[in-house]
Amino acid sequence: MKIYSQDENREVKMNKALTTILSLLLVLTLTLGLTSLTVAAEGNIAIVYATGGLGDKSFNDAAHRGILRAEEELGIDSHQAEPSAIAEYETYLNRFASTRRYNLIISIGFDQADALTKVAGQYPEQKFAIVDAVVDQPNVASYVYSENERGFLMGVAAAMMTTMTDDRNINAEKKVGVVGGMKIPLIDANIAGYIAGAHYADPEIDVSYSYVGTWTDPAKGKELTISMIENGADVVWQAAGRSGLGVINAAKEEDVYAIGADSDQGYLAPDHVLTNGMKFVDNTVFLAIEQIIDGNFQPGTNVLGVAEGGLGYTDSLLPDSIVEELEEVKEKIIEGEVEIPTEVEDAE
Repeated sequence: MKIYSQDENREVKMNKALTTILSLLLVLTLTLGLTSLTVAAEGNIAIVYATGGLGDKSFNDAAHRGILRAEEELGIDSHQAEPSAIAEYETYLNRFASTRRYNLIISIGFDQADALTKVAGQYPEQKFAIVDAVVDQPNVASYVYSENERGFLMGVAAAMMTTMTDDRNINAEKKVGVVGGMKIPLIDANIAGYIAGAHYADPEIDVSYSYVGTWTDPAKGKELTISMIENGADVVWQAAGRSGLGVINAAKEEDVYAIGADSDQGYLAPDHVLTNGMKFVDNTVFLAIEQIIDGNFQPGTNVLGVAEGGLGYTDSLLPDSIVEELEEVKEKIIEGEVEIPTEVEDAE
């Protein structure tokens, strides 16, 4: 046994005490570090926008508002991607999923369904959400809308407005129009609802419709709208993403009315945006994130319509008489008293 002098014994005791203190500090640091990492992970959200990108003043911008709200109210951290082509979806989704650091990855837009189906299968432990499409994977929450209900409300509004010939922007023709982005089921459901709603309000209304073929061509959207206006339409709804900005520009230039979509687009042409067919994507994105934070992830198909607060309209420039009628129609939709087609052929 080694015998220490009094000074050496004091030094040994001090070294042991220092070692103990350092060990305790290390444990405390690791504990605090793991705690902070856990908190951060609970609030890590990734989102991949649709190809129209931010600045579309419509669908993507609405989703972005949901992210901003979640950052403010739920304290999340978000990472965002803006693909310029459909082929990039899988790359971005893979990039986010492979880090294994996100509590939820959100896909915005129907055309991400194929990419998400593949990536979700590769990362079964990762939770995903998609807005505007259904992906049949156990780790995906799909949020879709009763698009025909929104179209129906917009059709009623357009039909009633086109008969108010005392308005300087309205002509004597009973004609309205709608410009869709692409010919896909969800846009067809909007158009079918629009036609049915117009005929519900007045069977004599003539409804014209066309498709841009893309979400990102405002010039083509404007061209199609001007053609409708020249044919007598004085109210035209846009359901075309960024391409729909051309619809609003045409209505402004030609002194008729446009109807916006997804977001309130009244500020783009204050005297010419009659109302907006609202799809509350911001609320949907916030809901998906809130469910994750609350530990209440909802995989499967979640359908949102007028009754669920997923769809609606803005008063904007609508006369009081039209607002009153729309409120009555909303109640009938909620009560299931109105049958609304989802196929254009059925509506016609």
